[in-house]
Parts: sequence; structure tokens; C-alpha cells
Amino acid sequence: MSLNDRIFYATQAVGIHGHGDGGNVDADEMVHGLQSVGINTTFNLEQAFELGQIEIYENIEGTPDVEVTLEKVLDGSPLIYHLASVHGLDGTPAGSGLVGRSKSRCDVRLGIFSDAHNNVSAGNASAEAEVYMSGMYISSISYTVPTDGSMTESVTLVGNNKQWLVAGQKLTATSVDAFDGNDFPAALTSGHPGGSITPSGGIQQREDVFISGCMLPTSIEGVNGSGYGNALNYSTGANRVHIQSFSVSTDFSREDILELGRKTPYARPATFPIEVTCEIEAITTSGDFVNAYEFGDADLNNTDASGNNTSQENIFLCTRAGYAFDLGQKNRLASVSYGGGDATGGNATCTYSYTNFNELDVQDYSANGYIGFGVLKELNGADALATFPTGTLYQVAE
Repeated sequence: MSLNDRIFYATQAVGIHGHGDGGNVDADEMVHGLQSVGINTTFNLEQAFELGQIEIYENIEGTPDVEVTLEKVLDGSPLIYHLASVHGLDGTPAGSGLVGRSKSRCDVRLGIFSDAHNNVSAGNASAEAEVYMSGMYISSISYTVPTDGSMTESVTLVGNNKQWLVAGQKLTATSVDAFDGNDFPAALTSGHPGGSITPSGGIQQREDVFISGCMLPTSIEGVNGSGYGNALNYSTGANRVHIQSFSVSTDFSREDILELGRKTPYARPATFPIEVTCEIEAITTSGDFVNAYEFGDADLNNTDASGNNTSQENIFLCTRAGYAFDLGQKNRLASVSYGGGDATGGNATCTYSYTNFNELDVQDYSANGYIGFGVLKELNGADALATFPTGTLYQVAE
């Protein structure tokens, strides 16, 4: 057993590889920039009683539920979402859309290493203990782009199997070799797709949002047009909108499908349609200017949104490290709130909440070889249309 006195951040490392891969975890399957990991195990119990006695007749144990929550900073290294959905059930690369990635399963390994060293590589040995969770599905994903702090990714995985190992660990010294005290964000690495524009830091911050390559909804006061850079005033170089935060999330709402003769689910598919939500907060200089009329906005008459107050809008946001979030063309404003600027101080802000269904392509140039709005629908094998504006940081692969 371990001789550790405690477990803290420098003694832990997580690797994610394809479901059923019996080999050791490869170095490129390790999660870098990981900030936290949590594991929750629930034994589902069903009580049965009977007439004639107060005592329980049987406490029936069902299939256990294992939930893993991981959070990392966006630093140029592979996303957790992508590591967990590299392959579909047939072993072929999964599409980067929600449907393709929803079918993928993965195995997650958390290694506990010696607390007598500065890093997990220093001991030159496998993990002293390892928790192995197999057959995990992606349950939910969320991304946060704030003005204060770093951009983050949070992913929840669910499954039914968890095993603690003190022998036969697959997180070896080779797996964690990069965690040697000299590990740094991949976005700072020479040759990373950051190109000639170097981020101010490898971990993505507010200044690393590539405004000229973003598409924001026109319902946000100040946004002009529906194409790339519609929140940027090209004549002055200043932003038209003072965005404070951007967040996107979705829950796969998985369903256990059971059958006679089997205790465990034979499948845990995502329950489509899947709702994708996006919140954008901005400091307002004039109000939200979103009108609401009982019979719809007259300005939308003779359009596809005639009789309504809102219309379908594009949402696309990208960063200098090559990450992008494509929410497609069918986002609808669900609510807008105005607040702040009260007598205790602070600035008035507007928070715009949008929703769509089944449209979220989380892009990573390093992994996908492309970045741009609507590219996933245009992919043909390894080729993609050049939809991203020329002369900007990233080009779609041709």
C-alpha cells in the first residue's frame, strides 16, 4: 500500500484512452492543464418490504453509477472532450459534432503517485495506486470564456465500472514522462498552430479571444452584420461590444436501455434532441434594445421570423490557441436580462441567453486540422472548405 501522507495536486495525473485498450496509457493521452478531478460512485438500492413484518425484506442493489468530473484550462493541449471521444464504437475517428462523439466510449485512469517527489515523473515508476473507470460516456460539457481568469473546460463522464489497482497499473513512468517539472502550455510550443501571432500566455485569457474571427448574434446591441468580425469596428480597430463573458454548455441526457437477461444497460445513448445553451454578458452603454411585442416585432415582417420577436442567429467564437466553438445558424434568443449599475457601484450589464438543438462543433486546430464557422457540414473526408477569412490567424485545411 501507498506510504503517502496525503494526496495533493502534484501527486495526481489523469489519462484517457479508447475503451477496451488494454495497453499502457500513451503520453499523448494524458490530460494537461488539469485543474480538478472528482469521482462519485452511487450504488442504486431498491427497497422491498412485505406484509407481516416491519423489517426490510430485501435491499436490492442495482447497477452502480460512476461519475467523473474533470476541469482543465484551455492551454493549447488536447481537450478532455476530444480525448474522451476520439473513436466511435467501430473504432473509426468520431465526427466532431455531437452525434458522432455521443457514441464514443473511453477508459479513464487516475493515478496516485508518491508524495515524496516534486512531480509524478520524478519517481520513475508507475502510479502507486490507480483507479480505472472503463466504458465511460460523455454526459455533459461546458466551456467558459471570462474576463477574469482563464478559459476553462468542464466535462462529466458517466459509466458503471470502477476498479482500484495497486498492481498492473497502466499509468507508467512513460505515460507521465512530460510531467517532469518542465511541462508548460502547448500553446507556447514552437510549431503550435498559433502561427505568427503569439498568445500573451499559453493559457488562454480574455485577450486571446480572436474578435475579428468571431460571429456574435445581431440581437446584441452594437453587433453589426452576421459575418466574421461583426463585433469589431474595422475603421477604428475597437470592439463594438464590450463582452464580459461567453459560456456554452450541453447535457447529453443519457438513457439507460435495459433488456431481460442482463443487469447492466446494453446501451446508454444520448437523448436527442440535445439542447445547447449559450450565455453572453456585455457591459451596456445604452440598454439591451431587445423589444418584446405581443404580436411580434414588425421589423421582422416579411422575413422567416415574421410574427415573432426573435430570429435565428449565428454564433461562433475562436481563440488564438486554435480552439473554436461553432453553434451553427439556428440559435434563438431565449431571454435577456438587464441589471447592475446600482447605487453601490458597478456597471450595468446585459446577459443574453441563446439556445439551439444538436448544433455544437467544438474545434481544436491541432486535433481537427480546421477551424471555421459551418466547416463540419462541409467536410469531405480530410478536406474542408476554406470558410475562415484569409489573412487571419488560422486557415481551414485545404
